Amino acid sequence: MSAVIGVLEQGLIYAIVALGTYISYKILDFPDMGIEGTFTLGGAVTTILILNGVNPILCLLVAFLVGGFVGIITGVIHVKLKVRDLLAGIIVMMVLYSINLRIVGKSNVSIFNTTTIFNNKIVKSIFLGNFLAWKIVVIVLVIVLICKLLLDLYLKTKSGYLLKAVGENEKLVMGLGKNSGNIKILGLAISNALRRFGR
Repeated sequence: MSAVIGVLEQGLIYAIVALGTYISYKILDFPDMGIEGTFTLGGAVTTILILNGVNPILCLLVAFLVGGFVGIITGVIHVKLKVRDLLAGIIVMMVLYSINLRIVGKSNVSIFNTTTIFNNKIVKSIFLGNFLAWKIVVIVLVIVLICKLLLDLYLKTKSGYLLKAVGENEKLVMGLGKNSGNIKILGLAISNALRRFGR
């Protein structure tokens, strides 16, 4: 049973990452290789904030915003500096290897005895007995559903339709008088934010 729970935990966590990857690879047709270095950024930021006593929910939001900022950097390198999409992601990936290590300070940091979204008084009061083993699965499932619903709602807005249009036909978006570069940057920001949030 513990193996099944472990698979569900990891699968649901990676589901959030898959949502971000869907935006960059499927919608924008942008091979964002930056995930190699940026996937760990959310973990690094969250770890340091938790060790400094910051509220776990706030840690997740900060990780989300930091991920969005990295996406903006990738987009600016590609759109404004005219660097090829693949190379822009590789540049960000290589830079973040050093930044992640600098943020954490060392290669391995433990947060097992700290307050997290999985280990706090509220969670311990809700999940009792046999249900304690399922706490991570339930919490991550709720987060995945929230992310999926918010992404679906966004993609049904005018901005969301423009985002989908940029990946399919960039010239059409430019013909509508919209800046396709800025839309790409926004899409990469959302994509990277979800990836870091998943971490």
